[in-house]
Amino acid sequence: MEIKLHEIKKIVTSPIVLALTIVFISFNIFVIFNNSYIRNDLKLINNIIYEFGYEINDEVIKTMKEKNIRNLNKLNDITMEKFKNSYKSIEDFFESEEYQNNIYKYSVFTENEKEFFNEINLLDMYSTLAIDLVDSYENIDIRQIAEQDIKAYGLTGKTSEITMKKYIDLENRFEEIKENAEHKNFFFFGKQYQTHSMFFGDLFSYCIYQIMILVVLITSYLINYEFDNKTNLVVYSTKRGRENDKDKLIICIVSTFIISTLILGITLLSYFITFDYSRVMNVPINSVFNWENPKPYISWFNHTILQRIVVSIIVVLVVSIIFTGITFIISKLIKSSYIVFFVFFIVFGINIIIPSLVGTNSGLIMYLQYDVFSLILNPHMWFMSKDPLIINKYYEVITLSSWIIIVVLGSLSVMKRFKKQDIS
Repeated sequence: MEIKLHEIKKIVTSPIVLALTIVFISFNIFVIFNNSYIRNDLKLINNIIYEFGYEINDEVIKTMKEKNIRNLNKLNDITMEKFKNSYKSIEDFFESEEYQNNIYKYSVFTENEKEFFNEINLLDMYSTLAIDLVDSYENIDIRQIAEQDIKAYGLTGKTSEITMKKYIDLENRFEEIKENAEHKNFFFFGKQYQTHSMFFGDLFSYCIYQIMILVVLITSYLINYEFDNKTNLVVYSTKRGRENDKDKLIICIVSTFIISTLILGITLLSYFITFDYSRVMNVPINSVFNWENPKPYISWFNHTILQRIVVSIIVVLVVSIIFTGITFIISKLIKSSYIVFFVFFIVFGINIIIPSLVGTNSGLIMYLQYDVFSLILNPHMWFMSKDPLIINKYYEVITLSSWIIIVVLGSLSVMKRFKKQDIS
């Protein structure tokens, strides 16, 4: 225990680890603050969901339309008083010169009236979009998308055949989504607010890379501390000296978990303090409103927003431990923490580049995608249908499981090798 506490002290007292942690967390909070201009709209959308529920059906749309009529009457009362003018629809008002000329400069509207306008605009938009989005979603042709993707990626031969079979699996899942009405749910309008990309894409990406940098620094620093400080001959010549690797690895894993939890925890807490998700946590991730790109997100699993957040956190924690293992292996092969840092990111780059060097007609290119470094590139696509090379329901599970086995075997191998190695 005394040895473990001594190793922990090395990390806690490391100025660069403390400084980088503060810088990374501050950066994440800045990014969140920089996007806070949408927070009022998200709050109003939560209010709409609270009033009408998050399920899209004919009865809900009818109730929303009825409220739109009442809102229009109230709106006309305001405009008659201000401009002696009324409007046939809420949309007409927002396109009018009276609104455009008075909402920003020299506004004749009170803050409460502006808030009301924003609320009725969102309600009108949602009642209209719900029908259009559901219709567009249900008319998507997965086979056509498959053909377009295969052509775009230049896939031929066996790779093309395997990919088409995977798309048939995706088509079956898509039909299941429609049958279960997973798509018929209100959420933040993806094409306008991009909350899925911002949260699961940008923020999780930042956290992953920040954790990666800290994990590599901490692990390489701790494992090669004796070699960096020229005390290796003294420490490793003792009876227990070479057994310290096990303690060091345990401390690295614990430190990784703490650092990951700290960065993720503060970042996510800041995000949810800024953006109101209180009414959407139980919304299925496959909601038609969570549609940002030409192709919608199609999740292999019927996850809610809350479940996807929890699963994503677990993936990040597992990935961070894998990075610890990779760094540990490199550190036992290279006796310099500075060089280890650069070698790790060279390995990162090589793993990303290799698949592009393999021909698109070879099935090998698909297997090379099961790489932990490729996995972290697009966290917003975890457990979703991805590009044609990664159409697999269990892609994340297979990738993480495989790399855990690789790291465990690699770690055991380098520890066994180090026991017989010249310590000078």
